[in-house]
Amino acid sequence: MQEHWPQGVERIGIEDLDRLGIDRENQLFWDGRRIEIHRRLDLTGVQKLAAILVTLFAILGGLGALLSGLNDGAAFFCARGIHALGCPAPSDAAR
Repeated sequence: MQEHWPQGVERIGIEDLDRLGIDRENQLFWDGRRIEIHRRLDLTGVQKLAAILVTLFAILGGLGALLSGLNDGAAFFCARGIHALGCPAPSDAAR
C-alpha cells in the first residue's frame, strides 16, 4: 500500500494521534495548526462553454418567466377593471 504513496509521505502511527485536535466549531488541527484543504476547479474549454450557455439560458428563461407573469397579471387585472399594468386594446371581434 505505501509503495504507491508520493515521496516523503509517512504513515501516521498511534503515537501521533495526540498531535491531532478539534475545536468547538469542529475544525481539525495538527500540532496546533488548523488543517485547510484548497482545491482549484479547472474546467476545459468545452466545460466553460457549456457553463456559459447554461447560465445564459437560465437568465433568458428567468426573464421570459418574468415577462409572462407580467402579461398574465395584466390580463388578470384587466378582466377585473384594474388598469394599473395597462390593458390591451379591444379587438374588433369583441365589439
